[in-house]
Amino acid sequence: MQKTIRFLLKKGILTSPELKTESFEEIKKRIFFLKTKPFVYDGKESDETPNAFIKSGTEFEKIKIVENYEESNTKITVKEFISLYNRRYVFLQELLKQRQDMHGATTIRKIYSAPDKERVNFIAMVLDMSLTRNNNYILNLEDQTGTIKAIVTKTKKELFEQVRSITQDEVLGVQGTKSDKVVFVNSLITPDTPLNKELKKTPDEIAAVFISDLHFGSKAFLEKSLNKFVAWINKKTGTKHQKELVEKIKYLFIVGDLVEGIGIYPGQEKELLIKDLYAQYAAFSDFILKIPSHIKIIICPGNHDSLRIAEPQPALPKEYVPSLLNKENILFVSNPSVVNIASSGSFSGLDVLMYHGFSFPFYADKIEKIRTKGGLENTGSIMKHLLRKRHLAPTHGSTQYQPGYLKDPLLIKSTPDFFVSGHVHRSSVDTYRNITLLNCSCWVSQTPYQERRGLVPEPARAIYVNLKTRKITVLNFLEK
Repeated sequence: MQKTIRFLLKKGILTSPELKTESFEEIKKRIFFLKTKPFVYDGKESDETPNAFIKSGTEFEKIKIVENYEESNTKITVKEFISLYNRRYVFLQELLKQRQDMHGATTIRKIYSAPDKERVNFIAMVLDMSLTRNNNYILNLEDQTGTIKAIVTKTKKELFEQVRSITQDEVLGVQGTKSDKVVFVNSLITPDTPLNKELKKTPDEIAAVFISDLHFGSKAFLEKSLNKFVAWINKKTGTKHQKELVEKIKYLFIVGDLVEGIGIYPGQEKELLIKDLYAQYAAFSDFILKIPSHIKIIICPGNHDSLRIAEPQPALPKEYVPSLLNKENILFVSNPSVVNIASSGSFSGLDVLMYHGFSFPFYADKIEKIRTKGGLENTGSIMKHLLRKRHLAPTHGSTQYQPGYLKDPLLIKSTPDFFVSGHVHRSSVDTYRNITLLNCSCWVSQTPYQERRGLVPEPARAIYVNLKTRKITVLNFLEK
């Protein structure tokens, strides 16, 4: 057992602070809560790592799986939820402590014994927040030693505006002045992504294409438009220049909602063209088999696919796509997941974070700055917000999630080169600190359900990225 813990510490799966938050028996239970089986980690097979751990270092030709999540069959109790939040807090605490302005961060317990008017800094999770009658914000903050109230006054206009983008359960660095049993806040620091991230480019001129939300089986499915895409990627249509673009394609990413599914929302059966789930996936498989075999296809699920909605969603079950199982160019991964592509002897490759985007509507609605600037039509703002928080769904209730993993699977643990999503049925391109943000289009027209919710799709777009220049082109395949 001790050997296993040393192994996990060495690999960074478990951290020393995490050992302090749980008893030895709790750690032991967590490590062995699943049936252990051989598992690839950093290119080596280990029988000490259970299949709920992140699979790291698995090679798929020139694709490396950096983060991928399997099904967790452990019994879920209140302790599992507490452990998830403890792990999230510890990870983000370590990130924030690396900031120069958070060196020497103390605990909430020690703040209570500090003299009044003393400047303090600490790291805490947001329990809740409220606006007082005097138009000041009160944050109720918590760490592993206690809770404290922090006040942001309306006189600090920039800080006051920052607070309006805070939601419950995110982790912040706090600098302020202690006064009696509260802290008056001078600044708030998010974990965020590094300012100096390198804009990485491949040495060879190759390209990747990104699509999502195919929704095979829906009456609104745009078959002619997708056939047009298939013809293009097979170089059967297009100008000479367009065919030259196709020749550079080495990767195709499909970011969830492969089929329409069944029973996803009330009355959906009226909007189905294919009412059998296996037949929906058979149609999807036929499409995949039309993609040239030299293109590597990376596929993650979405909320319409036939597996649990709770995230992380494991890779699509094999029984739905039997015709694709022996295809060496096809890789099924979880939602979320991180894959590394195009690595070579001298180039470390590009990390692509795939997340279907089930939490996006929550932040489009709850964050005023996002809501007033387009909401779901401004997915770039949502993705930037989540990168600043270093979490894909920091607020409890913003998505359904599955505990039972050694680390919170929705943490953005390392800074990707690409952050790719779908779900909202619109195409957008943005950038944040040299991270390319792509929200992929759909291949269905507006359904009655979407119309009732006020969702206006922007269908039949494919995002083409030249990985050497990082130039992005949005291609429109809508067949009217």
